[in-house]
Amino acid sequence: MKHLILALLLSSGAIVYAQRDQRADTPRFNSDAQQIGYEHGYRDGADRGRQDRDQGRRTGQNDYLGSARYSYDRSFGSRNEYMSGYRDGYSAGYDDGYNYYERPGRYGQIYERDRSPDGSRSGGRSSRALGGSFDNGYRDGIASGQDDQRRNTRSDYRSGSSYRGGDPNYRDGFDRGYQDGYGRSRYQTDGGGYYPNRGNSGPADTRDGVGPTTRTFTVPSTTQWTPTGIRVNQGDRLQFKSSGEIQLRPANFNDKATVAGSLSGRTAPNSPIPSALAGALIGRIDSGQPWGIGNQTTIIAPASGLLYLGINDDVLTDNSGQFSVTISW
Repeated sequence: MKHLILALLLSSGAIVYAQRDQRADTPRFNSDAQQIGYEHGYRDGADRGRQDRDQGRRTGQNDYLGSARYSYDRSFGSRNEYMSGYRDGYSAGYDDGYNYYERPGRYGQIYERDRSPDGSRSGGRSSRALGGSFDNGYRDGIASGQDDQRRNTRSDYRSGSSYRGGDPNYRDGFDRGYQDGYGRSRYQTDGGGYYPNRGNSGPADTRDGVGPTTRTFTVPSTTQWTPTGIRVNQGDRLQFKSSGEIQLRPANFNDKATVAGSLSGRTAPNSPIPSALAGALIGRIDSGQPWGIGNQTTIIAPASGLLYLGINDDVLTDNSGQFSVTISW
């Protein structure tokens, strides 16, 4: 099919990119903030689109503000430029994610812009120095997953020095990136060359059938999302045993919450789930739609991917305390 090349200039002067067959090709940016925003938005949008497709719904490409609100950091640069890049990345990612059965995503083009088609460095603007530890791990995971996909094999990347030498955020990003680079639908179905973790801690996959099937986590009240390292599969029956109490606002001693939420019954309008009680234990899979856990003892996994546990609050910096959560499958 003949390629249709379309130059698109945003009124903000933010992004100039080519479009091929109605899909944005490798974008170019005028600032690091926009580049990071686009990368974050594409990843989050692809996760949401893929999960919406699997669950038979379509929330839309413009449903990005809730995800973007918690992903911006001052170190990225201009908030407006970040949000502009995030918005466009989310839209492109959602479309690709929603149609991932019909076509692959563009993770290689977006996250490995410093490589030429043969895999060598192109000398162009590198994205690897941008963002935090998770971003660096995610990009390295993309590269490793794509290399394995091209070789039609599955490597034991967790035994590599890069993965083992990284901090928890780097390893979390690497795990996410590897699955996206390898191809989510293929990763979930081929089963070939998979290297399970046989230890009592660290990453786990509910399909392993190897090693312990229980993990215990501390969920701090000052962190929006805590990675578990557990890759769940849609329809899994997960058993939860959760406890603890957190202080939400220090100015009000009585503003406390258990895993079920605020003891006073209040909500937090800008929290991940505004309709749920403030401070409640919540979950999400990859960057998909958050859902409530509370004091439930059984949860059916709504999607496939890496499980995160969170606190349903909009201001976490003044919180104190933590929850203890044990998950079995």
